[in-house]
Order: sequence, then C-alpha cells, then structure tokens
Amino acid sequence: MPRPTSETQRARRRMPLRHKLMLALACGILLIGFQHAEPGSRRAGIIIEVPAVLHHVIT
Repeated sequence: MPRPTSETQRARRRMPLRHKLMLALACGILLIGFQHAEPGSRRAGIIIEVPAVLHHVIT
C-alpha cells in the first residue's frame, strides 16, 4: 500500500481551533442579528400634519 505524500497530508489537516472559534462567533452574531431584526421595514422620514387653516401652505 502506498504511503501518503506530503500533499495529501496537508489536504487532510484539521481546521485550527482559532478558525473554529471565529466561525462560531460569526454564526452567533448572525443569529443574534436575525433575532433583533424587526420583520416590518419602517421608512424614516418627517411627519407633516395637515394645517388647520386651509389657506396656510407647507412648502
């Protein structure tokens, strides 16, 4: 049976713990963001009330 070469050993290397922690942190941030997001989008703007006197104009 042939022995594995250094290229195949590099391809089978495990993910470092640091990368696993960063991936878990990114997933956690995404989940928290989705939980805090509001389902309905609100449009930001200025509310202008209708004037009480008909001759007054808002410009």
